[in-house]
Amino acid sequence: MNNVYLTCLARPEHLRFVLVIALTGLVFPGGCNLSASPSKAVEALCRTAERGDVERAATFFSSGLISRIGIGPLKTDLTNVSLELKEHGGIKSIKVLKEDVVGGVAEVTVEITRGNGNEATVHYKLIKEQGAWKVDGVSSDSVGQGNEPLHPETAVEDIVKWAREVGAAKIKNWIEKQPKPPICRAATIDRNTLPDEVKYHDVDDQGIREQLFSALDPVLKLVGCSNRQGVILYKGANVYAGHLDGGQIAVTPGGLYFAGAPPDERIFHVLAELRIFLSREIFRQMVPLEKPTGGLNEADMLLRRDLKLNYLAGAMSLAIDHDPAILDRVALDLDLYARPIGTMSGTQGTPSLQQIEDTFGAAKQDYKQ
Repeated sequence: MNNVYLTCLARPEHLRFVLVIALTGLVFPGGCNLSASPSKAVEALCRTAERGDVERAATFFSSGLISRIGIGPLKTDLTNVSLELKEHGGIKSIKVLKEDVVGGVAEVTVEITRGNGNEATVHYKLIKEQGAWKVDGVSSDSVGQGNEPLHPETAVEDIVKWAREVGAAKIKNWIEKQPKPPICRAATIDRNTLPDEVKYHDVDDQGIREQLFSALDPVLKLVGCSNRQGVILYKGANVYAGHLDGGQIAVTPGGLYFAGAPPDERIFHVLAELRIFLSREIFRQMVPLEKPTGGLNEADMLLRRDLKLNYLAGAMSLAIDHDPAILDRVALDLDLYARPIGTMSGTQGTPSLQQIEDTFGAAKQDYKQ
């Protein structure tokens, strides 16, 4: 589901990832302009995805690319991106380094500088279809050592040590020592301000809404939220949770939940998994990204913060559901859907499936004790 064709679109939290840094903040009015240059088409794609207009953003890709990867995965990635981009700062500047056009084929190279000063170079291949430039491929310069953790082999050990030092296994006690997360202070949101994929895919069945909210209430109660207004439900393709402005978190159990009448057993599993996804995003609001120390780099710290979120979410699940098997089932979905779009599992500061499973294993062991 995480596709490299979306090099300009991904989790903003991982600032070094080329998928993030190519997403621009430049305004290109009017959408898909038939007379636009290839570089302007790239800018328009990124801006459209940033504001959450998933349907329009999908039109900037070539029919060939869409047939190769599927319109469903494309829209899913665009949706996830639009939700997460608001969590962190935007782009300081975008510079077109090269724009070569030969007939109906173009290559565009851009240099993106984010607000934190990080830079990356991204290459786009575009082709002309019915008079408009369409993105047919994306690549980036090879990443340097600073984009990979220097010591991933000790990450799980470090996080388990941290968890035991701060008493994170006793999640209720740990939470009581922390400030309330922004989701608990979030105001009622105007749906017109939401990304299109959320705004136009509301969960309008009141019975299903209540079922979802009831499933998420134990998480909200444990972190000290007195109401539900910080949770925004929507119908998405895959289980997902992502931040919005104002501290709200958009949540979807995935398309299968809304298809037909799923059996009670599957509903239980989906809702238990959804609690973990929501918990991770709430803990993201509570656990800071620390500065590198002791021979570690920024990617090491990203990896360790992500593993902290997994440990805490696992402890939350065990406190609510008392079922260690839930963590075994959710590990793969976290590996697929909770990592930045376009990154390989276990690279560039994201945990591998084995690291997720090992972290959950430690949480289960601490829970039993």
